Amino acid sequence: MGGKSLGYKIKHIDNPGYKNKKALYEIKPGVWVPKSQVPQHKAKKWRHNNKWNNSEYGFIMNLYSCAQKEFKKGRHGKGIPVPFEFTKESWWEHWLKQKKKYGKYCPYTKVLMTTIRGRGRGTHGAKRVPTNISKDQIWPGRGYTPINLIFCATKFNLNKGSITPDGCEAVIDIHRKRMDDWAKELVLKREMRKVDIAPFVNKELKKLKKSLSPAEYKRFLDITYQKSVAEREANARS
Repeated sequence: MGGKSLGYKIKHIDNPGYKNKKALYEIKPGVWVPKSQVPQHKAKKWRHNNKWNNSEYGFIMNLYSCAQKEFKKGRHGKGIPVPFEFTKESWWEHWLKQKKKYGKYCPYTKVLMTTIRGRGRGTHGAKRVPTNISKDQIWPGRGYTPINLIFCATKFNLNKGSITPDGCEAVIDIHRKRMDDWAKELVLKREMRKVDIAPFVNKELKKLKKSLSPAEYKRFLDITYQKSVAEREANARS
C-alpha cells in the first residue's frame, strides 16, 4: 500500500508483462480502479478532448473519421461501396480551400457554420446543432472525392431528403461550379485536348438521374434549361 494520489489511497499490484507495477486508486471503500477511471482524471481528460473536438481542426478531423467509417462499412451500413479519395492532410486542405472561397459560410444557405460539439450520438437527449459544419456528398452515393465533397450546415444536409426547389437549385449551382473548376484545372494543365468531355458529361448525368427522384430530376432539367436560356440571352445582348 502506498500513500495518496488525487486525494485517494493508492496501491500497486503486479502487472504481468510489464516492468512496472500497476497503480490502483480507492475511490470508494473497497473499490479500487486504475487511474483512467478516477473521476478527477476522467473530467480532466474530457475537458481536453472537448476543447480539441470544438476546435476547427478537431471538428473537421472528426468528420474525416466519420467518412472513413462510412467508407469501410458501406453506405448506410449496408455494404454499398462509398468511394473515398482523401488522406487526413488532403481532407484538411479541401476544407481550407473551401473556406478560402466561401469563408465559414454554408455554400448552400450562406449560414455561418459552427463547430459546437455538444452531445454526441448515443447520448440521451442528443441533439445536432443545425449550424454545425457537416460533410456532404453533392451527389448522394458518389462518395467522398475532391469533386463531390462539400462542407455545409447540418440542417441543410439533414433536410436534403425533402429538398425544396430552392435547395435543389443551390445543389445544382454548387455542382456546376465544381464542374467548372474541374474543367479549368484541365485547361491549366494543358490536358483538355486529351479529354473527350462529352462521354464524361453523359455518364455524370446518368448517375445524377439515378440519385434523384423523377420530380427532382425534372426540376434539375427545368432549372438547367432556364439558366442556359438566360445565359444565351445575356451573351446576345453583350
